Amino acid sequence: MEPEAHSPGVRFSMIVPARNEATRLPILLGSIRRQRYPSDLIEMLVADGGSTDDTVAVAQSYGATVVPNPIRRAEPGVGMLMERANGDVAVVLAADNVLHDEFFLERLARPFADPRVAAAFPALVNTPADGATTRYFNAFSDPFNHFVYGGATSPASYRRTYRVKRCTDDYVVYDFGSGPTPLIALAQAFAIRLPYRKPAGTDEDDVAPVEMLIAAGREIAFVPRATLEHHTVGGIADALRKFGPRFRARMSDAGQPMWGRLRSSGRAQRSRAYLWPFYSISFVFPLAAAAYGLLRDRRSEWLSHPFVSAAFGFEFWKQATIVAWQRLRTGPTRAH
Repeated sequence: MEPEAHSPGVRFSMIVPARNEATRLPILLGSIRRQRYPSDLIEMLVADGGSTDDTVAVAQSYGATVVPNPIRRAEPGVGMLMERANGDVAVVLAADNVLHDEFFLERLARPFADPRVAAAFPALVNTPADGATTRYFNAFSDPFNHFVYGGATSPASYRRTYRVKRCTDDYVVYDFGSGPTPLIALAQAFAIRLPYRKPAGTDEDDVAPVEMLIAAGREIAFVPRATLEHHTVGGIADALRKFGPRFRARMSDAGQPMWGRLRSSGRAQRSRAYLWPFYSISFVFPLAAAAYGLLRDRRSEWLSHPFVSAAFGFEFWKQATIVAWQRLRTGPTRAH
């Protein structure tokens, strides 16, 4: 393996919210411990949301500092740990993440040698263990966001969506103001300079803090050679088990972050959000989109698009039926 170029001595605070993650934490924390990066420049912080398994003991066995998270949910845990972090840069991770190789932090550190860079994020990669649904998610996000936000959901399409401000051998800085606001989540190893506090009103939001950085004109670097595994779902059935309750919550609660994001989006994106439930189950339109995308991008993940879209679409309508029936029985609640 060729030697890695020198990177600045960035002190990283690795931030991991967790609840009952004793099985997955050793894989993530082990990938951090294996980094060819000075161990005294790596701080591991875990926000434990009241785990009833061995999450706390496992985290401590890898040298992590465990902080109780009384709110339990991941997003508030992230904000809490950012306020306690001692590093120069915080890296937000989920328990289903894995640093793909030993040079992840070495590569992620490089953009921060430029004081203009406020934050950075890595590329998502697949492993042989990842199935078609996970590969689709890693390429495009979930089918709803993929349809609504299009080229703003994935670095694979950034070059045809945004102007490049600056490009080096190690990273790219896009002018995210030259197109739709990108859909970048904190939880996929988003790295941000410290000190940093999540803005008021974003405690439960994983995307809005990044949108606010972009709106403020801060530069965010994409680091394609810093690669992250995101083992997000076990298959389509697992994906529907996770997203079904999210669909129901969005239809029942106007305070869900998605609604605020849509209100600040353009008219075209709002229209696509309301069109998606019908598009998704049509099959014909997703099939046409997949054919066009496959020819344009040469990415095999497009082959899954009609099937993943249809599965999510029917799950949406299933949850919509449940919500409608509940409202008929009990009357309206905080619905959008």
